[in-house]
Amino acid sequence: MPDRHADQTKTLSEGLSSIQGQAERLLGKVEDENMASQIADLLHEVSALRLLVDLPQDGDRRRDLREPRRDISIFRIDGKEVDCAIQDLSIGGAYIVAEWPMRPDTAIELNIPEAGKISARVVSSTEHGVHVQFERMSDPQLIAITNSLKAHYFK
Repeated sequence: MPDRHADQTKTLSEGLSSIQGQAERLLGKVEDENMASQIADLLHEVSALRLLVDLPQDGDRRRDLREPRRDISIFRIDGKEVDCAIQDLSIGGAYIVAEWPMRPDTAIELNIPEAGKISARVVSSTEHGVHVQFERMSDPQLIAITNSLKAHYFK
């Protein structure tokens, strides 16, 4: 049965993202400093609201905020490099799509564009891809992913 709350949250987040984009475009056209400041304040509030809407709620399977993506990347498995697409990313893991069979508990090394190679383990799979959990990250990698999440919400 579809999760109605998740669908409503996604729709709300997408609507807020659209408002965010409109405010950003408007901010680029405004010449009055006072009005630009008010639009910037509004933009910050919409960004914060969108972040709150997207945070995992009680009962959610996910523990971390996720950033939807469309990155082409590679991962290494058993010494082989395989093309993949990163569909979403969090500080704890990612959802990737690849034409390569992977079972839960399979160890891989995923290349994240802004963070480099990160060791991960497959935790579950769907007919379209796999969810991986990161096993070890350096502080610079953690900071890079955190900055990417921040940039996704606060443009």
